[in-house]
Order: sequence, then structure tokens, then C-alpha cells
Amino acid sequence: MAVGKRKLYFVFFALIFSIVVILASNNVFQDDPGYFIVPHGDHNHYVPHDYNRSMSVHEFPQRPPREGERITRDGRIVRDGEGGFQFYNRNANTSDTQESQAEEETDS
Repeated sequence: MAVGKRKLYFVFFALIFSIVVILASNNVFQDDPGYFIVPHGDHNHYVPHDYNRSMSVHEFPQRPPREGERITRDGRIVRDGEGGFQFYNRNANTSDTQESQAEEETDS
């Protein structure tokens, strides 16, 4: 009788473990950021899942959206504001390194 219970516990544990592994491999436990990363030489492009298929990957930003931002279907990074969406101009091909260098120069 004890051997039968051990087998039942083992099968139950193996089943639960298998379900957890399958869910983890499909990123069920992580938040979906809404975009995927396309490696492109020495930089990456961040492309939303629902992007406009007629656009080239080169037209999408080279930095991920920050907190409170998202990438639109046409490659713009927009900020979510209190009164709806607030758009600001940003060239999608400008790299974040140029932006950070400009910030460093203004800080000095």
C-alpha cells in the first residue's frame, strides 16, 4: 500500500513539475513588454508585436521604451499622459548613445 502511494505522489509531483516547466518556457510568468528585439549588427531594433509589415525594421527605435512609453505600429515612441496620449518628435533611427552623450555634455 505504501509503494502505491509513493508512485501516486511521484506521478503527481512529476505532472506539476512538467506543467510549471512548460509554462515557464512559454514566458507565462513574465510580463510581455509589447515588443520584440531584432539584433542588427552592433545595435538592436525594438519592434512592437503588431507592427506595420510594410515598414522596414530600420525604421524602428534602437532603444526600448522607458517607463510610461510604448512603441506604435509605425515606429514612434509615444508617452502615455494623463489626458490621453502625448506625442513628441523623436527620430526612430537616432541611437540612444547620441542622446546620452548630449545629456552628459549638458550636465558638465
